[in-house]
Amino acid sequence: MPKAHMRKVLAVSAASALAVGLAGCSGGSSGGDGSGPKKIVVASVNNGPMMTMQEMAPEFTKETGIEVEFVMLTENDIRSKIQQDVAVNGGQFDVVTLGTNDASTYVESGWTEPIEPLLDAMSDEEKEAYDADDLIAGTLAGFTSEKAGLGAIPLYGESTMLMYRTDLFEAAGLTMPEEPTWEEVYDFATQLNDPATGTVGMALRGKAGYGENMYVFNTIMNAFGAQIANEDWTGAYDTPEMAEAWEFYRKLQQDAGAREVTSNGYTETLNLMSSGKAAIYYDATVSADVFEGEDSAVKGKMGYAMSPAGPGKGNTQTVGGWGLALTTSSKQKDAAFDFMTWVTSKDYVQLVAEKKGWLNVLTGARASTYEAPEYQAVAPYASLVLNSLEKVDWTHPAVGETPYVGNSLPAIPEWAGMGEQIGQTLAEYVSGSGDTDAALAKAQDIANAAFKDGGRQ
Repeated sequence: MPKAHMRKVLAVSAASALAVGLAGCSGGSSGGDGSGPKKIVVASVNNGPMMTMQEMAPEFTKETGIEVEFVMLTENDIRSKIQQDVAVNGGQFDVVTLGTNDASTYVESGWTEPIEPLLDAMSDEEKEAYDADDLIAGTLAGFTSEKAGLGAIPLYGESTMLMYRTDLFEAAGLTMPEEPTWEEVYDFATQLNDPATGTVGMALRGKAGYGENMYVFNTIMNAFGAQIANEDWTGAYDTPEMAEAWEFYRKLQQDAGAREVTSNGYTETLNLMSSGKAAIYYDATVSADVFEGEDSAVKGKMGYAMSPAGPGKGNTQTVGGWGLALTTSSKQKDAAFDFMTWVTSKDYVQLVAEKKGWLNVLTGARASTYEAPEYQAVAPYASLVLNSLEKVDWTHPAVGETPYVGNSLPAIPEWAGMGEQIGQTLAEYVSGSGDTDAALAKAQDIANAAFKDGGRQ
């Protein structure tokens, strides 16, 4: 495989320096026949950081001569389009965005290239410039396969944490611990729940979906000592610990959650908090950027704490996010890897900060971002998020031993399908007064069917 050529990102504000730098470098490689510039195609989910990546790509082209074409779609659509292409070695895409629950499957299936040999092939100068040691270990773990190694370079990462209104806590004489328990959170949420003023005690996802209610619930499940499967790949939804987790989640949602809770996913609960209509919010750490933004009704009124512990386990925060992977079918591997290392470099962070502000930089991937004084000045939660990502346990998410890895999103192909069905079962359970045993029996059947269909039983 051709050794990737690392090129340093230079800020737009240093235009003259950029010109000098370009004059002294080799520029973009020629096309397949040597007659023109290379072009790569990137297939990406169309969320905020990826839209920024697309916006910044002309700087990469200007510096290297390598053109970048993007195929941007919603999460479900892009996952399907990527898999349809790489599974048959189609060669339509050179670089693809993968989530933590996808990366290991893709690299183990031979659809994408292992990343570590590409990093090892860099020259000493390139390695020093890229500084792979700065990538956060907890985030890297989420993109790593035990069998095939690192499957994608983290573009950005996220954990989970508790976010709360300091003004409401102070008015009620309450103090949030730095590392609260779920029972403490329940007590605070019920005290601050005030229908008369339209204040929801707890803004917590309830909408059905493996990436919606199950994203947050699985961390609660782990905290209560439960897990989705036993070591022999039989379902583990029939345990006392799982029953306790389901009952607690329903109690919290019914006693302190929003009305029509099962209609509230990530966007709806985020809006509840950012508009000042909730006291406590538990979700992805990236949400904090919204709360501290200029358009937020709660800017300067927020406090942050670690993901709550349960009777079974602490440090149950998750690690998630999106990474960049190199397809094995790419015919422009050197140019593709150039782009991957460009957009995941320290200098790219600086470029985005200069053009769009520090609250818009990629987070969750590099420790140096959290250590930057400029970022700390606008993100009072910086040290807590870094601490959360560094402590997350991707390989041992539960109290007991598990045959899978992954926290909120277990890294198994079956999870999307079974998680969707179990998420629907959980939503129905929360919105009604149904029997816990019956709901868990249904979830157990769904899990066992999925594991059997996947050849694990």
